[in-house]
Amino acid sequence: MSDHAAMQRQVAQRQVAMFSSFMGRGLHTTRAALSAASGIPESTLREWANGAAMPLSAIFTLRRHLPAQAIAMVCEPGDVRMVDIETSETNWDEIASETAGLTFEICEARKDGHIDHVERARLQHRARSLIAELSEIIKD
Repeated sequence: MSDHAAMQRQVAQRQVAMFSSFMGRGLHTTRAALSAASGIPESTLREWANGAAMPLSAIFTLRRHLPAQAIAMVCEPGDVRMVDIETSETNWDEIASETAGLTFEICEARKDGHIDHVERARLQHRARSLIAELSEIIKD
């Protein structure tokens, strides 16, 4: 399989995971709310949530309406992070707290000698959130 085909598959998988993690009843936003805020038709959002190829311009639009860790999920296969060009004051206490929290969760998950798929998913979610925060301070 070519590198491009593998990358397409990985991006599509992350894209489906992103939408299922952040868009829906009880999550960050609903499809209707995201459609209204972004101007992207609900039918298009549904297609993307099912893995249809999403253009780069859509990522730029969605990053205004979804948490940074959501966009980071889609960018991970390409080893890319998106950061805003506007600077803001770094909250070092929050970063320290999030880092300590992730460290604690890793230690808890490894108590039995291995990290299972449920623990791995939870750790990845927390790590994405921390990476998004850290990406913001790198530009300072």
